[in-house]
Amino acid sequence: MGSSSHYASGFESAEATREQYYESVHPQTIEFAIAEAVTRELTEAVDPGKEKLPTQCRQALFPQTLRIVKEYIETRVDLNGMNPRDIGLQVYAQRIVDLLVSAIRPDTAAGEAPELPRLNRYQPFGSSGNVHFKTTKPVQATTASHVNYVACDTGSWEQAAMFQLEELARRGVVRGYVRNDGLDFSIPYDRNGYSAAYEPDFIVEMADGSYVVLEIKGYERRDVGLKHEAAKRWARAVSHWRQLGDWEFLVCREPQRLGYEIERLAAARKARYRREAARLHAQAREEEPRLRAAGWKKKDFANALVGMLDEPDQPWRP
Repeated sequence: MGSSSHYASGFESAEATREQYYESVHPQTIEFAIAEAVTRELTEAVDPGKEKLPTQCRQALFPQTLRIVKEYIETRVDLNGMNPRDIGLQVYAQRIVDLLVSAIRPDTAAGEAPELPRLNRYQPFGSSGNVHFKTTKPVQATTASHVNYVACDTGSWEQAAMFQLEELARRGVVRGYVRNDGLDFSIPYDRNGYSAAYEPDFIVEMADGSYVVLEIKGYERRDVGLKHEAAKRWARAVSHWRQLGDWEFLVCREPQRLGYEIERLAAARKARYRREAARLHAQAREEEPRLRAAGWKKKDFANALVGMLDEPDQPWRP
């Protein structure tokens, strides 16, 4: 007689022995169930007042999701001697669903709408100017932070990161930073089918006006992948929103190398700016003869550029 276990066949709970479960389900059925759950999560409305995507959209998305699920199971899941059907157990299936939902993003290059952030209706914006609290944690005085002290949770990790950020500010690489303590800044994510909140360690304001959500990570917990994917997704959504500037997420596992990591991030951003500027310049050169033939003068080009910068979502007008 085999051991008794709960399993997820199409994510409906039932009780059976492992042998009965193995006989009743096929690995392909499990892949389909996981793909169905991922598709459902991706297509359900973010806001309750909005309608879900049409059925045909979900039907078009499902084959793509199924391919991703198959590839993930084949290349990223280590069975470690277990039966492949054990993937269908709720604890494993739901983890795959959570990971894939957090990692899959719209193909904006193909015209799909980008993700946008979900705002807290009671407090849509936060500020380091509102931070004021008492603490029994060890603290370090700051000069470049928006808050006068950094409260440290560990013996050395936050302190080492803080000293690196202070040095980066002195050299002009960053404008300032704040420890995420008392800010009420958290990033929502799903863990085992339940809503959870991730609180990164620091927010860094770069010299170019962009922002970095910074995590100082010394060890890996089981749900760290979900947290980090959620943070990347959050940063992309806020950047697409354009109301709070450009954001990125950075994990630093060695605080002594934080300066190098931040500088590398800044260099990569500058390189992206240069590539984008070159692309726009080439595109403008191609359009210039047609627009001049249509009667555009120098002031029309200048007005179009100003309008593009002030209202980037609006088309150019002479």
